[in-house]
Amino acid sequence: MVEPVMAFATRMMKKLSQPPPKLFYPSFVNFKGFLSKFKEVQRKDGFGLAYNKLRMESFFRKGSLIGTDYNGNKYYEDRNAPYGRTRWVEFPTPGGVWCIENQYDASMISPEWHGWLHYVHDKTGPQLAAEFEKPFKQPHKLNQAMLRPGYAREGLDEPVALGVHQPPGSYALRVTRGRVGPKYEAWSGSPTLANPEVRNYADNSKTLHIP
Repeated sequence: MVEPVMAFATRMMKKLSQPPPKLFYPSFVNFKGFLSKFKEVQRKDGFGLAYNKLRMESFFRKGSLIGTDYNGNKYYEDRNAPYGRTRWVEFPTPGGVWCIENQYDASMISPEWHGWLHYVHDKTGPQLAAEFEKPFKQPHKLNQAMLRPGYAREGLDEPVALGVHQPPGSYALRVTRGRVGPKYEAWSGSPTLANPEVRNYADNSKTLHIP
């Protein structure tokens, strides 16, 4: 009985005296495989899109394609990567040279894939939609700032682009602000003399009686 215990203790001491294994496994392609990955994307999409993809993501990752959504986003997973970096999304690569950061936004992620991407659950987008989707579901909308004409998103006509929120007085306003009048009045202490109608309306000519 003593001999097996001593042999086990010897093996453990020998194992503990060795340096620990390198458990960190990065989820991005190292420099050795960088050129091959870049050429792979270049053969598929061309040099311009491969270059823009590198600009968007800063580095190329490797993983398994889990699925796509209706916005063209691709969702990948690498289970060998450290926790918290095993899942990611790759947005559609925009063309052009200038301001490509205006062509993609986190609000492009569909609600079906949001929980899977943030480790809330392990159900993919199609699985979640098949199990929980309701007939009264509202269409997913991008961040309204992305709909501005300056972002020049493809497929957006002028009425949709102008559908963003532009309050009176904003830049390139479409709603007349009206004349600016007093927004408050001095406290008099008498409820009969108070004028609660003093406000700044878009059309306040009648309310404030400004000539």
